[in-house]
Amino acid sequence: MPGVALGALRTDLNPPQDTDWVSVGRVEKLYLYPVKSLAHIEVTSMDLAQFGGYLGNIRDRQFMVTDLKGKFVTSRRYPNMSLIQPKLEGDDKIILSYPGKPDIQVKINPEGETNTCEVWGDGCQGVDLGDEAATWLSDIILQKPQGIRFMYHKIGESSRPDKARNEYLMPLMREGDKPLYADGCPYLLLSQASVQNLNKVLKEKNIDLEVEETRFRPNIHVTGDFSPHAEDQWSYVKIGNSVLRNIKPCTRCVFTTVDPKTGTKDKGGNPLKTLREYRSTEDSVEKKAYGTSPFFGVNMGLEVGGRIETGMEVMVRKSEA
Repeated sequence: MPGVALGALRTDLNPPQDTDWVSVGRVEKLYLYPVKSLAHIEVTSMDLAQFGGYLGNIRDRQFMVTDLKGKFVTSRRYPNMSLIQPKLEGDDKIILSYPGKPDIQVKINPEGETNTCEVWGDGCQGVDLGDEAATWLSDIILQKPQGIRFMYHKIGESSRPDKARNEYLMPLMREGDKPLYADGCPYLLLSQASVQNLNKVLKEKNIDLEVEETRFRPNIHVTGDFSPHAEDQWSYVKIGNSVLRNIKPCTRCVFTTVDPKTGTKDKGGNPLKTLREYRSTEDSVEKKAYGTSPFFGVNMGLEVGGRIETGMEVMVRKSEA
């Protein structure tokens, strides 16, 4: 199967004029991930800020699990982390739940001592939320009483550094396009058409696996009458009065092999193995940057803020519809 000729945008990079927008579908579901790599919270509305989505006190990837040196720890290595369910209670507590284990209530101290953390080599800041939470998480993740810390990013601007501009790979990236503790970008948009097409390919290959969008951890899941991976070429997306900007295709890793319902990895390495067969780049520059990591969904930054809701129209530039 052929791969992707080029993932990076080569369309009109200027924001569409008012008369250029056309409806292509609607918002099917919205997701927030309060703690990096833990379970999601499905919401029906979401406010859009530069760092990512939020709803009241639920902010996307505001919390993170780290090792003792402050380096992020994820479900890529410890897939059962995806079964830990966070719940925010007021502005000063987060409750963590895990099957077969008593819940823990963790007090958030925004004035606590700031520590240095790391996400994919990016230095960032976090407040350590204490030994009790660390022990609870260590017991689940490492099966021992220590080795894990639980970090909180203070409200406000992201402490992550700005990324170097790369006009070839990310022509629409702007200064400030940085999340709190998410991997690299503030938002991830994915279409149901892309998910359905992947399931079609898996079925054609007689692979006993059917995936849902939650495996790919989107913030914004959209549906409509358009081709699979049409979102790759949407330079800007308008939902309500909000506008998102396409930074780059989302490169995928072993996390996609983790079933969010069971917290286990697929023994055959799917769907990642299959995605590599038809969604990896064929462009030499992108190959050098991304290797064989396949594209699935798009990473986005904020152009115009506001509130979005499920059921809202998804609009794109006419020439990209």
